[in-house]
Amino acid sequence: MNRQLNDAADPLSGSPTETKTPDMRNALRWFLVLDLFIRLFLWTGALGLAFGAMNSLNWWPHENLEGAGWGLCWVWGKRIGGFVIFFNLFYVSGLIVLRMLTPTPTEGRYPLNGGPPNRQLLFSAILGALAKARYDAPFPGFFVFHVANLPPLCWLMGPIFGPKSKSCYAVDPNILDPQGVTLGRNVTIGFNTTVAGHYQDREALTIKRTIIEDNAVVGAHSAVGGGAHIKAGAVIRAGSIVLPNTVVGENEFWGGSPARRLRELPPTESLTS
Repeated sequence: MNRQLNDAADPLSGSPTETKTPDMRNALRWFLVLDLFIRLFLWTGALGLAFGAMNSLNWWPHENLEGAGWGLCWVWGKRIGGFVIFFNLFYVSGLIVLRMLTPTPTEGRYPLNGGPPNRQLLFSAILGALAKARYDAPFPGFFVFHVANLPPLCWLMGPIFGPKSKSCYAVDPNILDPQGVTLGRNVTIGFNTTVAGHYQDREALTIKRTIIEDNAVVGAHSAVGGGAHIKAGAVIRAGSIVLPNTVVGENEFWGGSPARRLRELPPTESLTS
């Protein structure tokens, strides 16, 4: 129910009065429209540019596949592979351009009162749609991850799109707010772990940077809330929930839901000596 009871009594009936809380359905529907528009724009734009590149280079085979032998089928397979590469390059480039055009939201607490959207929340919604497009790319975007993490585009993705990171991964971690997350060197983030740069309660959404320092490990199937600071050499046990604004000390082992300090770990320097 989108209602809550007010402590003050109705002077006529003597019963508590009811006040309606804001209905967020329309705001969420507008976000879905925005998300759909951005993803269609990226998808169709990358498709068009990829087709244009293939035509300009005259890379399409001139023979069709009707009655073709294995040799021509192999040629078509290679050309389609080239098309997929072009698609991913243009798709990631589009993400970078749209990110450059969108201001980074200012950290702070922003009420969800159902009124006109705050500009910072609007920027956050646009970047949220870009993050969805980044981590859930359309077919044949199966190696957007590779294009985004290999030179030369990785030199732009990290500083511009986010997360700001000195680490590399075999599988993309689930970063909900890439622009609001900073990762140090040799950070390990386990499979199906989510890292956010915001958190939300009933009244407001708070945007706050999350920092994971050098040599930290966040185990699989964990969650790290906005504003958390995991310091160098710390380890978060698999399946843990690090609450927003939690500070995990250097070389500390934390675990649980919510995560708490369990023990000290030896400094990372001693592991290589």
